[in-house]
Amino acid sequence: MRRFMSLSLPRWPTDRHRQSAISSPKPGPASPPRWPDRSSASPDSAAAKPDPDRTAPFALVHTTTGGERLYALDTEAARRGLQVNQAVSDAKALEPGLQLRPADPTGDIRRLAALARGCGRWSPWTAPDPGQPGEDGILLEITGCAHLFGGEQRLLTETLQALARQGHAAHGAIAPTLGLAWGLARHAAPNRVDGMNIADDIPSALTPLPVAALRIGETAATLRRFGLKRVGDIIDMPRASLSRRFGRALVDRLDQASGRTREVLNPLQAVTPFRARTRYVDALLLLDGLKQGVKDTAEGLCEALEAAGRGVTRLDLHLFRVDGKTHLLTLGTAAPAREAGHLARLFNEKLDRAEIDIGFGIEMIELTARATQRLGERQDGLVDDGRIEETDLARLTDRLVVRLGEDKVRRAARRASHQPDRAALWRPAMNVTPTPATARRTPMLAVAEAEPQSALLPPPNRPLLILARPEPAEAVAEIPDGPPRSFVWRRVRHQVDRAEGPERLAPDWWREGIWQADRPARTRDYFRVETREGRRFWLYRDGLYGLETTRPQWFVHGAS
Repeated sequence: MRRFMSLSLPRWPTDRHRQSAISSPKPGPASPPRWPDRSSASPDSAAAKPDPDRTAPFALVHTTTGGERLYALDTEAARRGLQVNQAVSDAKALEPGLQLRPADPTGDIRRLAALARGCGRWSPWTAPDPGQPGEDGILLEITGCAHLFGGEQRLLTETLQALARQGHAAHGAIAPTLGLAWGLARHAAPNRVDGMNIADDIPSALTPLPVAALRIGETAATLRRFGLKRVGDIIDMPRASLSRRFGRALVDRLDQASGRTREVLNPLQAVTPFRARTRYVDALLLLDGLKQGVKDTAEGLCEALEAAGRGVTRLDLHLFRVDGKTHLLTLGTAAPAREAGHLARLFNEKLDRAEIDIGFGIEMIELTARATQRLGERQDGLVDDGRIEETDLARLTDRLVVRLGEDKVRRAARRASHQPDRAALWRPAMNVTPTPATARRTPMLAVAEAEPQSALLPPPNRPLLILARPEPAEAVAEIPDGPPRSFVWRRVRHQVDRAEGPERLAPDWWREGIWQADRPARTRDYFRVETREGRRFWLYRDGLYGLETTRPQWFVHGAS
């Protein structure tokens, strides 16, 4: 017997808005929630407990042709007598302390889909069930899943507990049909205090339900006007009469809920990774044949990537032996790639070093793209002018990483800081985050930024050589705020012939711990100077004279 679980979220819009306000998520695509561990669940916490801080009524507002009206209410607002679709002016007159926020139906649907995807921990077949405010929910087919959680009752209890910890008021039901589970979750009086309903017999559970439990919308009001208030009042009526008077949708929903017509759940489809497989009738016994098989499989994978306009950045190679054992090799690329020859060469080097035990032979080769990025077409030049392209640098990096390891190959990257000694750093070659300015080309030379605001600015003009740490110098200036006339660095005195500046750089005040009492951060005035011998230096004065210090110090930071 098939089993379905329906979860009702009667306060979904307001609960979601409260949780979003608390967590303040970053913009981006919705992701599934992180559920608490099952071991932390307690049987007494199935129902959502009210937060003592949420005593003020809260509602969402949308604008219609009749002005602003209430779109959704939380539990407190509904308890105080407010109604959905009520005018905002009337609601504020009844409840002056009513908190109002604009409704976001599109965001509600997007987040409900993310929540449904997160429910995949209980069943692989889940689907969001959006509706009017008060009818939102999630549908799951749990056929063959309940025994993994200790039975249907424990499964439903754990699900409601997880939703409650996420801050969502929820009810749930399990039934043999999808329509019956939906109706029980929303319109049946729960037989337990935890908001659960579990039905095994369809007629006894379906007939007491109101006609609105059949998911028929406004048709339910028409049936009530005729005195047909319960499903039991219409379940035995001739289907032709019901269809002629109330429409075909009523008959279809009634048959689906009663099990006469099979209703199929349309689940969320998991994102299918790019994958290519090659099976062999005769197992591969030699390494050369295995390398050729990897190349053939990579060609099929690259064709799929090219058709989708994607490039692979993380790739898994599975080698299936005849005796059932599997070997796994993982490969990363510095830039999105879809050249079969390049990927095959990288795997060939890994195969040479891995010393894989082929055993009685390899019967199947599988390549799976674990991570991909957008990769458009690139026009090559007609003449080879000897210039190094970014793709060439990326391929070189890939081969170095394969030979030396990911932790041994690093690349220079900019950091969002005006301070020259913090403006650059070394990052792993494979850990690349592209910026919008370089995402269309390749992330190999992109700016990997934790603070991206200044990453898009053009790099400032800096000398060819910048010291890792500024070295102290003794300088003499005509005026306290002026450029140096002479300075002593590394026991050599230099007479300044020309000077340019200052370039004033303030400290990164937003960094934690920068204002230390023993070494406070100060403003720097940088000068480019040229000595009488023609040498050029880059010096700075640490601290503003009269404001930050009375004796500013000088440092040499670079040379040209």
